[in-house]
Amino acid sequence: MKLHFFFLIVLISLISNNLINAKCINPKNKKIIKIKKNKSYKNEINYHFASANETAALLLSNRDYYDNLNQQDLDFRVQKVNATLEELEEIVINEVRDFTEEEKSAINNAISVFLKNCNDRSYRLPHLNDIVFGKTTTVEECRQGAYTHGNQIYLGPDVLSIATEDYEYDVFNYVIGHELFHCFTRNFLIFDFVFPKEIADRIISNPDVEHHNSYATFEINGEKKKCVVVLSTTKHFEEEGERFSSEEIQLVGLVPIDDLHTIYPIEEASNFYEVFGENTSYIIDPEETLADNFSFTIIYGLDNNYKTQRIIDNIDTLLKSYNP
Repeated sequence: MKLHFFFLIVLISLISNNLINAKCINPKNKKIIKIKKNKSYKNEINYHFASANETAALLLSNRDYYDNLNQQDLDFRVQKVNATLEELEEIVINEVRDFTEEEKSAINNAISVFLKNCNDRSYRLPHLNDIVFGKTTTVEECRQGAYTHGNQIYLGPDVLSIATEDYEYDVFNYVIGHELFHCFTRNFLIFDFVFPKEIADRIISNPDVEHHNSYATFEINGEKKKCVVVLSTTKHFEEEGERFSSEEIQLVGLVPIDDLHTIYPIEEASNFYEVFGENTSYIIDPEETLADNFSFTIIYGLDNNYKTQRIIDNIDTLLKSYNP
C-alpha cells in the first residue's frame, strides 16, 4: 500500500501547523465489503480473519520490528530482567488464538459502519491492500488492547469483549477505526530520526509507530525547540508486574532535533496541548493522537462536544476533498 503524499502531510498538519511529517498476503475466501459513493468512486476495504497459526506466522514475519527491539522492550514484554528475543517469540506463538463467530460478526459490523459513515458524508479514503485481522491475548505487547503491523490488525480480549460482552458497539467501532488509521498512514517515509544509544535504549517500541518521522515546535523553559515525541520510561525494568504503561514508569518525552541526547518530559512544554489538541488523552505519539481524532470524526461525527473542534472539522474537510 502506497499512501499519497498529500493525505499524510495534511493529516499530520491537522494537529498543529508546526508539526512536520517527515505484507500483506492475498488469501483465498477473503471478506470484501464495498460501499459505492458515486459512479466515479467507491470506498472499499478488503480483509480476512487469520487462523491462530497464520497469526503467529504473520507476527513473526515482522522482522524489522522484532529484530530492533531493545533490552527494555524485551524485559517489559517478557517480564524478566535480561529477557531474550527467543523468549518473546515463544510468547507470540503461545498467545495467538482463533476468532469466534461472534467476534468475526462484530468486526464485520464495525467495518460496515465505518464505510457507511464515510459514504454518507462523502468521504474519500486512500486505497488499502488487504487487511488481515489476527487474535492474540496481546501478552506479547504488554496486554495492549489492539495494535498493528503493516496492514495486519491484532485484537486482544479486552477489546473484543467490548462488543461481545459489554455490547458497546460504538466504542468497539472506534477502536477498529483507530487501528485502520495506522494502516492508511503506513509505508510513506520522508525521514527517520536515529537516536544515540543512551536515548535509544530508553525508548519503548510501539508497533503502530514504525518510525520517528515527525517533529513540532514546543516552548520549553521559555525557548522554542523543535522536538520529536518519544515514548520512554523513567526506570529500567526490575521485577515482574512492572508495566511501562503505568503512570509512575511511562514517560512521554520531547527530544530536540538538534540535541538528540536530551529528553524533556512533556510537562515542561507550556504549549504541548496547543500542538496536540485536547480531544484525546492518547498522546504518546502524533500517530496515535491523529488515529483517535480520525476515528472520532468517522464514528462519533462532528458534534460530540470536542475540546479541540478544529481538528475534527479539518479532518472532515480533508476527507471530503481528498482525491485518491
